[in-house]
Amino acid sequence: MKKVNVLQLITGLPIGGAEKVLLDLCSHLDRSRIALYVIGLNDEEHLKGDFESEGIFVQMLKMKKTPAGFLRALRELTAFVDAHRIDVIHAHMFHPLLLACLLKMKRRGLKIVFTSHSENIGGRARELFTYLTKGCRDADIVFSDSMISRMYKKNAIIVPNGVDVTLFSDLLEKNPIFTFISVGVLRPGKNHAFLAACAKYLKESGYRFRIDIVGAGDDSGDLSEEIRAAITKNGVEDEVRMLGARRDIPQLLQRAHCFVMPSLFEGLPIVLLEAGAARLPILSTPVGAIPTLLDTGSGYMEDLDHFAEKMAYILTHYEEACAKAEHFYEKVNETFSIQKMARVHEKIYQNVGSYHD
Repeated sequence: MKKVNVLQLITGLPIGGAEKVLLDLCSHLDRSRIALYVIGLNDEEHLKGDFESEGIFVQMLKMKKTPAGFLRALRELTAFVDAHRIDVIHAHMFHPLLLACLLKMKRRGLKIVFTSHSENIGGRARELFTYLTKGCRDADIVFSDSMISRMYKKNAIIVPNGVDVTLFSDLLEKNPIFTFISVGVLRPGKNHAFLAACAKYLKESGYRFRIDIVGAGDDSGDLSEEIRAAITKNGVEDEVRMLGARRDIPQLLQRAHCFVMPSLFEGLPIVLLEAGAARLPILSTPVGAIPTLLDTGSGYMEDLDHFAEKMAYILTHYEEACAKAEHFYEKVNETFSIQKMARVHEKIYQNVGSYHD
């Protein structure tokens, strides 16, 4: 079987969940079968060096959010596809899908694989476009059957995210104070500001604790000031820390006591699997594909109205929480392997790239 030339097209390369998933995927693909290229549309290139250290070609188009900028990006993308004889574009999230579909109108033999990375693609107009372009795409990838909707192809392929468990194998000493940790890009859907209200509840209930919020904003928005304002409003400046974007996530997770994710919507968040690999008890809202991961034996799911109360419960029932974390660790180790994820993607690329219009 011939080598397939695959272009991974993504909005940008900030330190975020979808971007980290792509980095892990690319790092584990078989280069003897897949010729691999990565292009980011905007100028967020925090992870660019990480890709390059793995020997992966990366280019940032630095697309401006104007019609002229969009057309320039389309021209550059077309030239790249032609010069490198790209067989398959794997579009990650909405704007890469838009450009890939426009490009396919000019290059009919081009194949498109699409991963949205979230149950919320960004509004009704985007959902309609995604629905109307199903025929333009050759494969849709979702993280669980609960994510499948009318906007995806009927034969959408379920491929759970994967994690390299070995990165979380160090047995590090826990922080001296009980630490809740939340990791994610500071976007509205992650709902980080809500944790300030949770901290107020815990503080007024007499608990001793800390909440670490790890992450930064990106090209789609930065809510850091809103989160800081919520921390000040609730009077929890001593209890809640904003650590910014970090590269020592495995160590931070291993030193914390509980992972919290009060998200409004999700796909299958890679950091949830990372928390599982770190044997960290997990409390999350039941959104996206999360209910397919966690159950009463492996973690905690709670709506926002009772989220802070459940944080208090975990504080006072920590032995129970750790037992659940061990069960989830076993599930992550057995089922959500980055190697398995890479092998499935290789098959998709080769199956899609081996036939032509």
